[in-house]
Amino acid sequence: MKKLLILAALLLTKVSFAQMSEIRGVMKNGTQKDISLFSIEDGKEQLMATTQLGEDGSFGFLFTPSNEGFYAVGYAKMEKGSLFPVYMKKGDKTVIAIDKRRMMFVGKQTPENTVLSSWTTLTQELKVKSIYFMELPLSTYQDFFPELTKVAAQADGFRKTIKTKNENFNRLMTAITYFDLDLYAMNHLKTPRKAFAKKEEYVPFYNTIVAENKFKNDDVLSYLFGEKLLHLYAGYAGDPRNTNILDKLKLFSTDRQKGVYILFKQIPFVQSYPQYQSLVKNFGQYFTTPSLKARVDALGAKLYITTAGGEAVDFTFSDKNGKMVSLSDFKGKVVVLDIWATWCAPCKKEIPYLKTLEEELHGKDVVFVSISVDEAKNKETWLKMLDDQKMAGVQLFAGSYVNNVTDFYKIETIPRFIVIDREGKLVNPNSPRPSEPKLKELLEKELAKELAKVN
Repeated sequence: MKKLLILAALLLTKVSFAQMSEIRGVMKNGTQKDISLFSIEDGKEQLMATTQLGEDGSFGFLFTPSNEGFYAVGYAKMEKGSLFPVYMKKGDKTVIAIDKRRMMFVGKQTPENTVLSSWTTLTQELKVKSIYFMELPLSTYQDFFPELTKVAAQADGFRKTIKTKNENFNRLMTAITYFDLDLYAMNHLKTPRKAFAKKEEYVPFYNTIVAENKFKNDDVLSYLFGEKLLHLYAGYAGDPRNTNILDKLKLFSTDRQKGVYILFKQIPFVQSYPQYQSLVKNFGQYFTTPSLKARVDALGAKLYITTAGGEAVDFTFSDKNGKMVSLSDFKGKVVVLDIWATWCAPCKKEIPYLKTLEEELHGKDVVFVSISVDEAKNKETWLKMLDDQKMAGVQLFAGSYVNNVTDFYKIETIPRFIVIDREGKLVNPNSPRPSEPKLKELLEKELAKELAKVN
């Protein structure tokens, strides 16, 4: 029996490793001491892992791709570093060699990376001349335009060779051949050069860039430089004298594309929480993906100042019956937020005191809102405790959206009690606990303010 268990464990381990993907390589002639692996989300790189280079410049990444598609290996960002795309599925293996700004695939490759390798070889010098504009010898339009014309002339023929059995790759790779050429062409015009071409000197390729419904779908956001491409296209296709962002948005086909462009353009200028609120109010409908929402929420949490008199951050969570409840539903009442969890002993210690306080203030303009920050998988435990403890008030479950409250209110420990006035302003972002008489005093003082106004 023991031997059978060991054999089963070995088989499971073998299957697990078979699902993992491997990128190995070597970096030559560089000053870097480490190298990173990136996923691509919303048209830009997202750090997955970083590893130290060996003494000979060797490196390796062993990982399970969350999605089949393009990943990137390299360091830093666009002009400041070197990023190189690879296409990975579960179980894929690839070997690459990086020499400063250039990369090549080494040895036998998957069908997808065999095609990508050929495209990399075809476009590598064009990429260097466009993106790495400080690379010696310095490139100007005089050497770039001929290279662009040469590669563009070969692109249609190359596209006909994209015939792997992987239709997803074939579609993305074909799109990327267009994205790359457009990006390199436009980026060359927008980066520092010793000499610039007059518009009448532009080669014919530039007349092919602008098109109706240019980005028909979101494949552009699977592209390593997709965010940058949207930005360049908005500047190139639109009237340069028109800086109205709403007009720029008309150049894009999907809300996701618009959301990516808005964040690229607006985030550097959002320096306060009111500016963040304005961003969400005006453009919130475009932040449609989890990654875009996460970027926006992170910005808000960074700018939000939890001080008395500040605006309380709204949230929406479900109650025990599945009804969605928002903080804003209670505007006009004094609100006590109780941030807690079923596993938290100090939280549970406050429950009897909280019940007593609720009874003492029953019938007054105050509402007690308890928010569980238990993990989503523990919802049944939460529901059972509500019944066992006969917990009253408004009981909400944050679950997977816990960061919507913990990040904004900068909650690092629980329990945490927060008092909010009738107008939705913070009275005390870190108020006394129900076991402390000061909380009741604070609430009675806040409730008396409205009575004073009436009298």
